[in-house]
Amino acid sequence: MADYSELMDRFRAAYISGEPDKLRTVLAPGFEWHNHYFLPSDPRPTGRVLHGIDEMMIELLWRKENWSNVRFVGLREQFAPGLVTQTFTISGVDRGTPFENAAVDLYAITDDNLIAKKDTYWKYAGG
Repeated sequence: MADYSELMDRFRAAYISGEPDKLRTVLAPGFEWHNHYFLPSDPRPTGRVLHGIDEMMIELLWRKENWSNVRFVGLREQFAPGLVTQTFTISGVDRGTPFENAAVDLYAITDDNLIAKKDTYWKYAGG
């Protein structure tokens, strides 16, 4: 069974720090992040798709400026060849409005152990 623990540890550190150079060590060229929400101008069921590190950085900076008291609770990861599944609860405050959501993230992993795609799904859990 595949074990991507070290890759995911490095990804979480890069994600939290918001450092593009660290993200480059774990993300594949052509990386895509399918977000849990869509833009009103483009309400496709795939959600808003971010392409590459630059667009990921814009999203991470926006969240840093607009979200507060963010907590991730109960993170669990499952590994299979070419796939990492994460489940957790995320809560915080988005521009004054509390949120709490159950989340599932699916990570497609390349043969050279880089993250090619992150698919994010949220379900309202309270808050």
